Amino acid sequence: MPLVKQIRRRGGLERLAKQHGLRLTRQRRLIFAILESAKTHLNAKQILEQAQRLEPGIDQVTIYRNLGVLKRLGVVDELDLLHLRGDQHYYEARQVRAHSHVACLACGKVFEFYTSAIKTIDRELEKECGFSVSFTRIEIGGQCAACRKSGREAPLPRKGKQAR
Repeated sequence: MPLVKQIRRRGGLERLAKQHGLRLTRQRRLIFAILESAKTHLNAKQILEQAQRLEPGIDQVTIYRNLGVLKRLGVVDELDLLHLRGDQHYYEARQVRAHSHVACLACGKVFEFYTSAIKTIDRELEKECGFSVSFTRIEIGGQCAACRKSGREAPLPRKGKQAR
């Protein structure tokens, strides 16, 4: 059974932490629950704000330290989302299925896009290169329909910076 499905089953996160010799603290549970229930990608500040509503004593250092632990466990992914907000990173609970992050370079809106084409890419990689894909995540930058309709321009990449 894939790791993420194991985690989403009751007690999966606890078992995984125990396997790695880690205590599953109240703060780790809280941060993971916030990310797992989020309807959008959250940055550390947003995670902190939500966590403080439930546990007022939690601080920024605790958020970053526990995000690091959850990333090492493989249950949280850190994303830069095409550097839309400079060096700000976003976090999400690791997804069960492969997906693309589609970002509007004009307004910054980000959404997830699922397509069977990702599986086709994975199969082609295995066939052509002998590479066994464990997980695929693709970032796509462009302009959303609303920005195109309104004529809002996406900024050009800064000199010396290449789009990924």
